[in-house]
Amino acid sequence: MATFEIPLGNAPKKGEDIHLVRWAQTGDGWCPETVLATYVASTHDEWIVDTSGEQRRLRRDQWLQFAMWR
Repeated sequence: MATFEIPLGNAPKKGEDIHLVRWAQTGDGWCPETVLATYVASTHDEWIVDTSGEQRRLRRDQWLQFAMWR
């Protein structure tokens, strides 16, 4: 799958920190899960990020950009 750079809005630049969030259902209800990572790239379906030296692919339909640290 090809990667691309998002040209619009608050899209991070390669190497910038990114904060992603998703909601997960637990036995007690819903709770937020967050990931603080370094942006590597993205596809239409995935965020590609680095967390502590490990590259991860997170589904865009589950993970939303919460904030960017500058």
